[in-house]
Amino acid sequence: MRPGWGCLFITGLPAKGVIAVGRRAYGVIACGQIACGLITFGQLSLGVLFGIGQATTGLVAIGQLGISAFFGLGQIVIGHMAIGQVAYGRYVLAQLGWGDHVWDTRNADPAAVQCFEWLTSLFM
Repeated sequence: MRPGWGCLFITGLPAKGVIAVGRRAYGVIACGQIACGLITFGQLSLGVLFGIGQATTGLVAIGQLGISAFFGLGQIVIGHMAIGQVAYGRYVLAQLGWGDHVWDTRNADPAAVQCFEWLTSLFM
């Protein structure tokens, strides 16, 4: 296995591969402080399909700051369907939200309530 390629790489050089784990990781599945790939886990997580991290992107983004194309979950979230403390999107469930259909502490849009009924039924 070449240095810098493969499953685990600990030095300062970036890890690259199908499954990459390191400080800077680039791969299909990437895990690191800075992670870029299809599926990513990291502090700065730049994912195409799925990302989990403190600041993350992807079709599905879960993190403190989540910017997603479809579904976002976190503290500050932007996405088509967004669930968070502060959120912006088409369908929003938040403490403080903006968008087309918002369910927050100030307002309960019927379309947003219907969209998030499945979630409330899990806990009630």
